[in-house]
Amino acid sequence: MAEEDISSEISLPPLDVDDEDLTTFYGYPSCASRQNHVFWDLVRYPIPTTANLASVETSIRLALDKLGFHSCETIIAYGDRMKHSEDQLHKSEILHKPKGEMAVDILYRAHTWSPLNIIVIPGPDTKTELHRVLKGLQSRHHNILLVNPDAHGGPFLFDSESWESIVECTQDLDGGKPIIGGRRTGDTTPVIKDARSLASLFDGSESKAFVLWDVAKYSKPTQVNILPVGSSIRGAFQRLGHHGCVEILAFGADIPKQDPSQRDFYKKARIIPIRHGLYTKALDHFANLLNPGPLMVIPTPDQDDPQYWALKSFSEQRHCDVLSVKPPPDEGLPQDALFLHCPNEILACTDGAYQGKQITRGRRKIKDIHEIQDFTKPITFQNSATPGVFVFWNLDDFPIPTTGWTPDKIYQKIDSAFPFTGYELSVWAYVKDEQGSWGGDLLTNKTWGSSIYFLPGGGDKSAIRNRMLHDILLWKTDLEPTRANLVIVTKLDEVVRDREFSSMIDLLEQRQCKVFVVPSSSFEF
Repeated sequence: MAEEDISSEISLPPLDVDDEDLTTFYGYPSCASRQNHVFWDLVRYPIPTTANLASVETSIRLALDKLGFHSCETIIAYGDRMKHSEDQLHKSEILHKPKGEMAVDILYRAHTWSPLNIIVIPGPDTKTELHRVLKGLQSRHHNILLVNPDAHGGPFLFDSESWESIVECTQDLDGGKPIIGGRRTGDTTPVIKDARSLASLFDGSESKAFVLWDVAKYSKPTQVNILPVGSSIRGAFQRLGHHGCVEILAFGADIPKQDPSQRDFYKKARIIPIRHGLYTKALDHFANLLNPGPLMVIPTPDQDDPQYWALKSFSEQRHCDVLSVKPPPDEGLPQDALFLHCPNEILACTDGAYQGKQITRGRRKIKDIHEIQDFTKPITFQNSATPGVFVFWNLDDFPIPTTGWTPDKIYQKIDSAFPFTGYELSVWAYVKDEQGSWGGDLLTNKTWGSSIYFLPGGGDKSAIRNRMLHDILLWKTDLEPTRANLVIVTKLDEVVRDREFSSMIDLLEQRQCKVFVVPSSSFEF
């Protein structure tokens, strides 16, 4: 079911310049209504010459449909291990790019305002640059699915029931069955009858989000509202940046004596009804987790409630991410008509801490001078009204003098080169990964106040240039639709020779970017 945003009637405090307003995120479509793009690495998993391409394409579409995705916009195959004719490719609607770069094409299609379902065959190794790019896109709310042939014992994709083998081999980015909208495919809603069965929910090493919902205190579920409530709570976690499983425990929603059809509504929503007497036990189990995920409590307990002090302890002593949701005052409408049906309104009533940052009524403090902006997560820009200056610097082409320069001095020198006022300046400087390269512990410990960030670029010139290009595309995704000035400090002749890099720069200039490629020979201190 698609998530729909309802205009909020909750008054919010003025937005601080150092806050990220989570309630203004785009209304992300559900996975079922997104575009689906398949990217296939022929070098690692070639298509046999004898394979029928039309059958392969049909099997992929049937598998996506089985997973709940009802379209397939593109299937793009990369590498020169394709022996089929142009006519066969055309009829099967498979686009072959012998020399294309998969990561760049994925990034070019990805937009923050319209997240995609991105399917990669086969899944990359976790240490590769492609995996890093996919993790960055996942943090920007794209759904990433990996099809790994090694997970299936059969011939995969080319057998008589290949669509079934594709479904069997499909995993999420971190392994296991795909997580779609906070729910792992194939999971059934467990029946919790006692303390022992409750403990089973907290087994395993996976870092899940848990929601403890005391329905006796706020808005007991009904057959009418249970489905949108489940999807909206999970949608709120997605907006916060959590893309794993979300277990919703409804305490006080006892159903043994109710009509069996009531149980079906809980199952469809993947909400677990539990008798109220097990609430404290659930808190105890969460406290003993070795790898605790975020915990959300609905509603916020009063200060004289023991639950309040337990949550405070989790947050302060164990540094767990604890979110408490205080429902808005009832203004004459049914309680569940405005609030729990909309992810943004849930966030607008949320306080606590998530990913080390304070959440206050749907606003997250984002400024932290010790945090390195490395594109693993979306970057929120401070002054979107004024075109900023953003520098991507290849230190292998143009190293910084090793004596007499600090990051703050470097930043001030660059700042003085631009005659603008009120603009934002950020600098990303890329060094080799090798031991002892310039930068030292600057790669891991940020102890200065300026927005200059030193990042590992890879082991050679090509790797540094590739990572720079990928990060530039992630940066532009975060910045859109704002105009900006992009400065790239590297050797101009190498950019010209790199067709992928130069063509992307041309496209960026068409997207409200003013791009300057600064040759290292003229970039002087």
